[in-house]
Formats: sequence, C-alpha cells, structure tokens
Amino acid sequence: TDGELFAPEKSSSSGRTGKSALTGTLSSGENGAENAATSQILSAQQNLPPLSKNKGTYTSITDKAALHAFIDEILSSKEKTVAFDCETDSLDTINARIAGFSLCRKAGTAVYVPLFTNNLFGSNELIPKQEAFSELLRLFDNPEVTVILHNGKFDYKVLRSNGMTFRNGRPACTLADTMIAAWILTPDRMGKNAYSLEWLAENMLRLSGTEFSEIVPKGMTFADIELEKAVPYAAEDADFTLQLWSLLKKKLAEENLLALFSDTEMKLMPVLAEMELDGIHLDAQTLYDYNTELTAGIEDAENEIYKTVGHTFNIASPKQLQTILFEERHLKPGKKTKRGYSTDTSVLEELALYDPIPKMILEFREMTKLQSTYVETLPEMCDKNGRIHTDFVQTGTATGRLSCRDPNLQNIPVRNEAGRRIRSAFTAPEGKVLVSADYAQIELVILAHLSGDENMCRAFTEGTDVHKATAALIFGVEPENVTQEMRRTAKIINFGVIYGMSAFRLANDLGISRTKAAEFIENYFNTYSSINTFITETIRKAEEKGYVETLFGRKRPIAGINSKNRLEKSGAERIAVNTPVQGSAADIVKKAMLDVDEALTKEKNGARLLLQVHDELILECPDNPETIEKTIALVKDKMENAVKLSVPLRVSIEYGKNWGEFH
Repeated sequence: TDGELFAPEKSSSSGRTGKSALTGTLSSGENGAENAATSQILSAQQNLPPLSKNKGTYTSITDKAALHAFIDEILSSKEKTVAFDCETDSLDTINARIAGFSLCRKAGTAVYVPLFTNNLFGSNELIPKQEAFSELLRLFDNPEVTVILHNGKFDYKVLRSNGMTFRNGRPACTLADTMIAAWILTPDRMGKNAYSLEWLAENMLRLSGTEFSEIVPKGMTFADIELEKAVPYAAEDADFTLQLWSLLKKKLAEENLLALFSDTEMKLMPVLAEMELDGIHLDAQTLYDYNTELTAGIEDAENEIYKTVGHTFNIASPKQLQTILFEERHLKPGKKTKRGYSTDTSVLEELALYDPIPKMILEFREMTKLQSTYVETLPEMCDKNGRIHTDFVQTGTATGRLSCRDPNLQNIPVRNEAGRRIRSAFTAPEGKVLVSADYAQIELVILAHLSGDENMCRAFTEGTDVHKATAALIFGVEPENVTQEMRRTAKIINFGVIYGMSAFRLANDLGISRTKAAEFIENYFNTYSSINTFITETIRKAEEKGYVETLFGRKRPIAGINSKNRLEKSGAERIAVNTPVQGSAADIVKKAMLDVDEALTKEKNGARLLLQVHDELILECPDNPETIEKTIALVKDKMENAVKLSVPLRVSIEYGKNWGEFH
C-alpha cells in the first residue's frame, strides 16, 4: 500500500432521502468541474419532451397465487427480465424490516407486494414473508432471468437480513444495477443526488415521480402509511428502474462498457454485500484503553501549544488560529477564504517549515480527529456479536476505486503508531485468525507495464527493491551504497510521478531546495525515459479523445484537458496520467476479489473475505495450520494471477489475531 503516500482520491456519500436506498456520490475535491459533454449521456438532451408527472398503472398483490402467476408470466416471457425494488422501515440494512417489494416487467406498469404495514400487521390479507421469498427465489435462483435494481446492494442486504438464502450462496440470475450503470457511463458526476433514481428518471426519462415526503409524514416510516398510498410510490421505483435499464444498457454497449459492467461491477456487488453482512470483529476494550492514552496525549499537546504561543486560545477556531499564525507569529498567509486566510492542512504543512506551531497544530488535529472518528465511535458501532459492518461504495470515485463509509476504514493512518493502535482493535474471534493479503507496489507495477520502461520493468521482473534500484540510478551509485535517505527520496519520487508531483512539492516533502528537487526529477526521467514518454502520450490522447482508459476499458472523462487556463489544464493532466494507473489497480483488485471469493466458495474451508482497504484484502480463517496454509496459497495464487502483465504482480501475506500486527 505504498501508493497511499500520494493517493489524492477522496470520496463521499450521502443518504438518499425518501426511497429506501442510499446513493453514492463524488466529492468535489476529486474533479473540480463536471465534464459537460459526458454528463449529457445521462442528462436531458435536446428534442426530449418536457418534464412531466409520472402516470403509471400500479396495483398491489396480496395473494400468493397472484404472485405466483405474475412470476410465471416473467419466466414464460422471451426476455425473462424484471425490475425489483424493496421498501423498508429503515435505511439500516442489517436491522431493517422489509415492508414489501415491487416488480415490473413492462414499462408503465408494476405491482407492489406488501409484506407488512403497521396498519395491517399480522393480517391474513398479506402474503407471509417466507412464502413471498420462495416465489422471489424462482427469479433470483434462475440463471435465465435478469433482475434489474437501483442501488441493488441495499435491496440484496435487506433480503438477506430478512431471511432470504440463495441456493448456492449467491444469486444465479444476472443482476443489473442502474445506479452502477449510470456511474460507469459518467463517473465524473458529483453532488448529493448524482446517481439517484429521481435524478435519472427526470433527466433520462423526463418523468417526475412521487417524493417520499409527499406520502410519509415526518417522524414516520414507510410501514406506517396506508396501502393505497404505498402502492404507487413503491411500484413506481421498479417501473423507473426497468425503463432506465433499457436506455442505460444501450449506452453501455455503445461505449464498450458492458463487459466491465457485467463481469466486474455486477459480479462484485453480491461479494461486497456478503462482506458487509459478515462484518469484522472489534475488541472494544483495546480502544477504551487507547482512548485513555489519547486523551492524555491531546491534553499534553494542547498545553505545549499554549506554552509555546504564550497564552490559551481555542485551537479549533480558524479565526483565532489566523490571529496566532499571521498576526502574532507573523507567518506569511497563503490562500484566502471567505473567512480570512486558510489554516487547512496544506497551508499548515507549508508553514511548518518556518515555525513549530503549525506542526504542533497538525499533530493535535490528527489526535482529536482519530479520537472522535475512530477511538470513541467504533465501539458504539458494534452489533450484539461485537462486529462492525462497513459499507463499501462502488460509485464513490471516478477512477473505479472502492470507497467505504460508516466507518471509513480507508482513512485510518497507515504509517504511524496511532493508526496501528486503531487497527489492532480489529481482531479475529475465538478459533479464527485474520489473513492480510497486500499487493506490493501495484501502482508502480502498472506504471512499468503501461510505460514498458526497460529499467523499471527489469527491477520488478528480477524482484529487486524498486526504490533502491531507482535510488542507485538517479544518484549514480551502486545498489549496495544506497542509503536509507536515498531510498526514501527515490520512493517519494517513484510514487509522486504518478500524481504529477512538482519540484515544489518534492522540495517540501524532502526539506530540500526547489533547485535540488528539480534536479532529482530530471534525473528520474533520464533514468526512466519511457515513463516520460508514457506521460506525454497519455496527455496527448486525453486531449484528443477527452477521456482516458484503464486496462479493463474503464473510461474517465478529463474535464479541462484542453483548457486555456494553465492551472486548470495542469490539474487535468495530473488526473489524466494518474487515472490509467490508479484505475487499473482498482480493477485488478476487484478482479482478485472475485477470483478469491469464487475459490473460497468452492473450497468451503470456512475462510471468507471481510474487508478491502486500498490494495489489501483482509480475510477471516479458521485457526488451524492446514486451513491457514491452504488459504494463503489459494489467495496468493488468485491475486498474483488476477491479470497477466508484462511484469509480475506480487502479494505479501501475513496472518495473526489482529489487523495491527500486519506490515
């Protein structure tokens, strides 16, 4: 996971109001401007009709025979395609009760099958849940059927949490998720409702649906409303989903993205859902103990800041911090905001070169953030079995990398003691061990493959330390004479190149002059000349096509690549170069997850995937030597052979009782 040193990609997600689903969104920090040309793939086009209120024909089914007959119609049809959507009394997929589900096999018509309402709870008028599930399994366990969903992982988890079990552990049908399809087509879309069903219906179908707030009073749930109100709202979701799929499927085919959608993203969705349902065990006492130490450390840091400044102040107040830094300590301010000069992390990192206070503030902030985000919060998120269930977001980034939330385990610091202490609370329960499988420098491996650079390829093929090899070449010394400081410099440059690191940034990171940093970068590109060619050619193609691609054919539009604004174009060029590398790494990790999951399912030895964090997979495995050995061999084989590159993929594997023991 060395690449995390410079990983610029952030993600965020927001809860979807109303419909019982959550939508993945992109943070504005990832791409400053939406690509207008590409967003038209999903937004309203010229010659489309004006927005109109939806008027579908929607009915309820409360009789098992009628449900059986409806599913018979689906199974006897030529296409065997149906849209599915469920309604719940909560957005908590682990504990939510399923209020009912909708099915649509023909645009403009759909049915809603209520399983309970607070008005009719226990009534004989409703189909018993398990009987309804038996009927649904005729669809989900049938390889000839295609089930269309929107944010299908939500529905999948609700079904599983409410007792549905698939015959072979996974649905046999073909799954198609319109939210994921929309994201693949326009991964640069941002905003709270970037891929919501409402936005897509309004902009692609030109239909305005019923809002949740229109039918469910504040403080109540979907299960509280009358059936006559529930039916049109719920059935409409399935109808919109089916209609969207007819358009999105065609667009995926036109963009040559169907294979990526079907073979990677849709096959991954059930795997992620099962990982989330399983969760990972947390030893809360470890965090309680660490919290005591952290509280004392925060207090000491606070007192040291006051002592150095000469008086107390509110460290959390940007306004008061501005006064301390720019007026009292006479530091040169950087970027300006609406509330004065910025005191964000990037500014403090620069100011730390000239004064001790900014560095002390950064350390204080990190401790307080870790305490509030993880140390105090994680124990409260455990279920009755002491397990935490994170949520993996497929639509959270433009490169294809998975993000996760509630909690976000990818943001736990990797290279310091505080991060190790937090990770050590993630443990294997009695009779189990955790297995960590981590790709070694995967992004550099991909850079070597994409550029074909002779020197870098040789280092990976021969299995030598690539950072040491780089240091020897750019410093002009024999490998045995490379010092730790030389290797550190080479490592920073190796990864920095992928993210368009400037001489200014390198100078700051290494604490050297900008002239010296520029010299290092020049030596680097003289050493790895094909990488320079790769960068130049990638930017040229992006300018020509308006997008870049990963090894798996994933496309990312590059807004601003032909901008006249130098700053905007420079940022676009960095994204253009980074995306084929980071995006290909993401695709390879996903392929590895699919291969590992399939192999473990066949092996049936009790080992299972729990987490994916950056380039690392975490598994839980029975604690006996033979099973551990077989699992490690299986995982190593599948991960290293997930894809064939011109240089070998290598995986380091460890096992132990807690996550903090690894690397």
